[in-house]
Amino acid sequence: MLIILGIIVAALSLYLALKAKAPLDIYKQFSLPATQWVIVGTDLGKGHPRKRLSALGVAGEPDAIFRGNRTGQIVIGEFKNRMYKGFVRRREYYQVMLYIGLAREAFKESNVVGLLSFRDECVQIPFDEQLFRALVSIRTEVPISLKNRKPQDSRPLHKRMGITVKNPKIRFPR
Repeated sequence: MLIILGIIVAALSLYLALKAKAPLDIYKQFSLPATQWVIVGTDLGKGHPRKRLSALGVAGEPDAIFRGNRTGQIVIGEFKNRMYKGFVRRREYYQVMLYIGLAREAFKESNVVGLLSFRDECVQIPFDEQLFRALVSIRTEVPISLKNRKPQDSRPLHKRMGITVKNPKIRFPR
């Protein structure tokens, strides 16, 4: 009986230790000090509510949303389970750009940046208003493309809209 009780206590202790460690792992994943940031929402572990962002007819749920304790800055975190390899895929960049724009609208805050976290690197994504508006403007194509099972406009997005990236860590594959 004591052995069973000991196993239960050990299992409960392990569960509580892992549960307490999970939020710290989320901060670590995005290279943010836990003492300076608060998790607003995440789907990267238990213990925090998810936060869905929606505005302008577009919606999404980032992997993590943080708010700075002193600055009030919002950070949108998106985790990719791959190595960085020196490049960001366009679809990853577009996804984070949409989340940043949605967060700006939802939180009524202009101080919003994105962090694209890979297994070996974390890349900051600054907001590009023009690109965000261009991405939102094509939202009406999605239902039509899904219905027809082919894109309404087959040109790749980067050929349809100009993208200027100032961060040297953001390179797109050819």
